[in-house]
Amino acid sequence: MAFRDELPPGRVLARRFLGEDVVLYRTRTGLLRAVRPFCPHLGAHLAHGGRIEGDDIVCPFHGFAFDPSGTCVRTGCGAPPPPNAQLTTWEVREIDSVILLWHHAQGHPPDWEVPATPAEGLCAPRHVVHTLNDHPQDILENGIDLGHFPPVHNIAGDNLRTRYTGNEMVINLDINPVEGGHVGLFGALGATLEMRLYGVGFAIARTYIPKLRARAQLWMLPTPIDPLHIELRIAGRIEQVLDRRPPAPVARLLSTAMVLFFDHDVSKDLPIWTNKTYLDRPKLIKGDGPIMEYRRWARQFYSERSPQVS
Repeated sequence: MAFRDELPPGRVLARRFLGEDVVLYRTRTGLLRAVRPFCPHLGAHLAHGGRIEGDDIVCPFHGFAFDPSGTCVRTGCGAPPPPNAQLTTWEVREIDSVILLWHHAQGHPPDWEVPATPAEGLCAPRHVVHTLNDHPQDILENGIDLGHFPPVHNIAGDNLRTRYTGNEMVINLDINPVEGGHVGLFGALGATLEMRLYGVGFAIARTYIPKLRARAQLWMLPTPIDPLHIELRIAGRIEQVLDRRPPAPVARLLSTAMVLFFDHDVSKDLPIWTNKTYLDRPKLIKGDGPIMEYRRWARQFYSERSPQVS
């Protein structure tokens, strides 16, 4: 949904999510909050002119102030707050600089979490965003669709291993080049990847490039913004090169370059994703990868009222 560098203390921003705006803000003391956008007084949009005062978000229309729990604590004219004047809050998390929002079609609270990874001393992820016509599940499925690697990316995925533990799917594979055509980010050098998927909206790949003795992390983060479209955030950061952690300015530069190269490679998928359809019973062949295993695992993240891929 967002990254830490987009939401410093005192900032308010709006993001689309499932057909509506969500207001994200960070208080002056660093508390992260997400609320539905409209003031319960007379309906002003809090991301358009709203401001942060201390730990409160203040409506731009009449100065109503709401504390981190969403409760109205004062009005602009000094009158007591109306009874039950309350913002509707979202469950929000910040994991390794990535800001995540929880949604359950039946309103249930979170029953699993995305674990943090060690990040002390590492630079913030560099990131880019695309808007396209697709479903989040399709994007994460792409990582185990080995059959598309050679024709689209001129690479081969070898030694694939998968395991499942509740809400987590772990995928290990080696990336190697194939002959001919353009070589992408990993194709020229080869790499080993450990991808961890959580739900259908969060994937992190821990990557090792032996020829450079380099380690990196890459994220694929698809967010549904309405029934037909997603925002796909691609992010990454360099951890080590030549078995050493580079200085911060070098790490930021290398991370930016890596994300741009990776984004260039992912961009080859974008017209395919945008124009393909979802086949519930695809005619798979040997070498396609564990696509149906992934789909069966993904079913746990849908409830009776939530839309699945169609």
